Amino acid sequence: MFQTITNTLAIGYIAESEALQEIAQKGYKTVIDLCPAAEGNQLDASMVKEQALEYVSVPVSAKNLTVETLEAFKQAVKASPQPIYTRCASGLRAGVFTLLVLAEQEGWTEAQYLEKFQALGIAQKPNCPLGSFAHTYFDKNKKENLAVN
Repeated sequence: MFQTITNTLAIGYIAESEALQEIAQKGYKTVIDLCPAAEGNQLDASMVKEQALEYVSVPVSAKNLTVETLEAFKQAVKASPQPIYTRCASGLRAGVFTLLVLAEQEGWTEAQYLEKFQALGIAQKPNCPLGSFAHTYFDKNKKENLAVN
């Protein structure tokens, strides 16, 4: 899966060398891998680099689904050469984290985020930790914005 989100951000779950070569040919400069090594789906950094792509690992799992992990992802996006392809095993983590970064940049409401997420067509099970994380993220930001105003 390869899905363009903006002209500088795309997501998916590509893991094969040939598909990474296509990403490089499309002009992408960086791959951010959200799979933890223990999961068994993490890309081989040397395979990514063979395609002249930067490789950044920001492992995301149910165990480290925190604001700090999202901040690490935001920093990786900010510091990496663009355009950026973010991937994970199913595209779900890549979609959620990429859209949360855009939501912050664009000032989206949770409803706008959910609309964009649904447009991706990525399956998310009920009670998914990522869905709960996104909801908590918006809830926290809403409370912080009310406190500031």
